[in-house]
Amino acid sequence: MFNRRIIKYLEEWKDRANRKPLILRGARQVGKTVSVRLLAKKSFQNLVEINLDNPEQEQFFRNPLSLEDFEKTVQLKFNQPLKDGQTLLFIDEVQNSPNLIKLLRFFYEDRPNLHVIAAGSLLEAKLKKEGLSFPVGRVEFAYLYPLDFFEFLEAKSQKDLVQTLKEASLNNPLAAPIRDIAGKAFNEYLLVGGMPEAVASYIANHDFQALNRIYNSLLTSYFEDLPKYVSEAKVKYLNHCLENAPLFSGQTISYENFGDSAYRSREISQAFDALEKAMLVYRVMGSKNSSLPLIGKKKKAPKIIFLDIGLVNYRLGIRDKLLAVSELNDFFRGRIAEQVVAQHLLAQDTYSQPQVYYWFRDFPGSTAEIDFLFARHGRAIPLEVKSGKTGRLRSLKEFINLSGAQRAYRIYSGELKLEAVQIDNVKFELMSIPFYLLPRVHELTAL
Repeated sequence: MFNRRIIKYLEEWKDRANRKPLILRGARQVGKTVSVRLLAKKSFQNLVEINLDNPEQEQFFRNPLSLEDFEKTVQLKFNQPLKDGQTLLFIDEVQNSPNLIKLLRFFYEDRPNLHVIAAGSLLEAKLKKEGLSFPVGRVEFAYLYPLDFFEFLEAKSQKDLVQTLKEASLNNPLAAPIRDIAGKAFNEYLLVGGMPEAVASYIANHDFQALNRIYNSLLTSYFEDLPKYVSEAKVKYLNHCLENAPLFSGQTISYENFGDSAYRSREISQAFDALEKAMLVYRVMGSKNSSLPLIGKKKKAPKIIFLDIGLVNYRLGIRDKLLAVSELNDFFRGRIAEQVVAQHLLAQDTYSQPQVYYWFRDFPGSTAEIDFLFARHGRAIPLEVKSGKTGRLRSLKEFINLSGAQRAYRIYSGELKLEAVQIDNVKFELMSIPFYLLPRVHELTAL
C-alpha cells in the first residue's frame, strides 16, 4: 500500500463540519480503493466496504430501498453497524447501482455525521448512458490520478530525496550531485510510470521488462470496459480511439480520419468524449486568450494526453530506446516530455477537474504556440516544455507582449533558476523548473 497524497485531502474531508458524501473519481487501477482503505486504517474504528462489481453484493441493491432498509441490509450482510464518527462506509463502483446513487442525498440529509465515500471508474460515462445524475448539492468530488514523481519516490522509500526536493528553492539550490540523483530518478519514473501495480512490481523486482505483462493487462481491462461506456453500435469507435490515443499522446490531432481510419469527425469526437469521462484521456484545448478567463476553441485541434506515461511508453514500444536517452526532450520530438508534464499538471488538482490549455496565435505572417496554459493564482500561467537545457522562447515572448505579464515559465532538464530575458525589445523574467520538481509546479508558479 502506497501512502498517496490524496490521503491528506481525505483526512481534511473527514474533519470538516460541513462534510458531504464524497465521490472519489479516477480511472480503473489508479489506487482509489487502496487510498480509502488507508484512510480507514488511519482514522476509523471500522470500515464497511461494499463492492458493486461483486455480483453477490450488488444483488442486494438492485431494487429501490430506504436509508433504514439499507442500514438493516448492511448490518445483516456485513455484521457491522454504521456508527457516526467511527465507521467509514465505502461504496465501490457505485455506478453499478442507480439506487445507491439516489440514496446518497439521504446520507447527507438524514445521516450527516456518518462518513460516506463512493468511488467509481466509469461514473460519468455510465451515468450519461443510463440517464442518471448525482444528487445536486448533496455530494462533493475528489479526483485521483496515477502516482506523481514524489509519490513514486516515497513508494520507493526515498523520502529523504523527496524532502530535499521539497526544500529546494532559488535561495537554496541543489548541489550538482543531488541534481544528478534527482534527474536519474525522474528518468526511472518516466520508464515505469505511475500506475500503482506497475510501481509495486518494479519496486519488488527492478525489472522493466516484467512491467509489460502489467501494462498489457491494464489496457486489456480498459478495452473490456468499453461496452459499459456507450451503446454497442459505438464500441468500435471507442476501441479505435483507445488503441490509438497513446500513439498520439502529446500531439494535436484531427478527429476526421483519426489514426488513419475512415471514421468521421463526429464519431471520433464522441468516442473521445466517453474516454475523457472515464478519465483515460484528457484533451488539452487550444486557447487564444492571454489573460483570464481562459476559453478553449473547440474548432482548434486538441492535444491528446493519455492516462499514464508508463502505458504510453509501452504502447509506443520505445522503453528500450528511452533507457539510452540522456535528455528527456531529445527523444520523439518532445512528445514524451509533454505527456509527463501534462500528467503532473492534471494530478495536482485533487478537488476539481483541471482546465489545462495550450496557447496559440495564428495571424498571417505571425504564428506562435505555447505548450500549456492554465489559470492559477488569479492569472494565466504560460508554461513551455523545452528541448534539453536550451530552446527558443519566442512564443513566450509573444505571449508576454500581448498579456503584459512579467514572468513566464518553462520545464526543462536544467536547474531551478530565475533570469531576466530580452527577446527583441520585449523584457521579462523566465523561471526555469527542472522536470524533477514537476510535483511543485503550482507552488513554483506562485512565486
